[in-house]
Amino acid sequence: MFSKAKNIIAGKVTRYGSIYTSNGAEFKAIVAKSQVSTDRPTTEFTLLAGYNAEIINGYPIDGQGEHYIPTKLDRPNMMGGNAQYIRGYMRQANASIDIKAYIDPANASKDAWDQPTGSDGTDWGWVTQKTSVYVNFERMEMRPEFRPVGQIENAEYLVIIPWNVNASFTPIAECRLADRYGRNWRVLDVDDKTYAGQAYMARIGTDAR
Repeated sequence: MFSKAKNIIAGKVTRYGSIYTSNGAEFKAIVAKSQVSTDRPTTEFTLLAGYNAEIINGYPIDGQGEHYIPTKLDRPNMMGGNAQYIRGYMRQANASIDIKAYIDPANASKDAWDQPTGSDGTDWGWVTQKTSVYVNFERMEMRPEFRPVGQIENAEYLVIIPWNVNASFTPIAECRLADRYGRNWRVLDVDDKTYAGQAYMARIGTDAR
C-alpha cells in the first residue's frame, strides 16, 4: 500500500513537474507559492519531489529562470524506513551578492591610522571570499521609533544565505555583503541554528564607510 502511494506521488511529479537542479543534478518537482490564499508579494515557496530526487542539503535549487534557497527539506518515511516523497520549504532569491572579509596580516605595514599600507600586490583589506551568491533579502526593518537626533539607526535586513557557501568560507559578523546595485552591507549577526544545514540567516545593516 505504502509502496503504491510512493509511486503514485512520483508519477504525478514526473507528469506535472518541471525540471530543476540541485548542485548540478537534475530532478522533477512541483514548486508553488506557499501562501496561495493571499495576493500579497511573498518569497516563500514549497516544493514537492519524488522520493528518489537527488536534492543536496544546503545547495540552492535552480530552474525555470529562478533560484531558491531551501530552509527545510522533509523526507517523510513510512513503514520500513522508506522515503515516500520530498517536501521542501524555500525562499526565492531576489539578489546576488559578493561576500567580503577583512584580511589584516600581522606583518603588514601600518600607517598613522593603524591601517596596512601599500595595497599593490598584497592580500590585505576587504577581500572577496564568495562571488555571485544568490540570496534572499527577507525583510526590512526601518526602526521608525523616535530616537534623539544623531542616534537614528540605519535600516536592517534579514538575509538568507545558502549553507553551501561554507565549503571554503563561513559567514561571520563584520563581513561585508556587496549587491549588484553598488550597495555595501555590514553583517551584524549570523544565525546558524534556525535553518542549520540548509541556510544561514544574517542580520545586516547599511555600511556607511
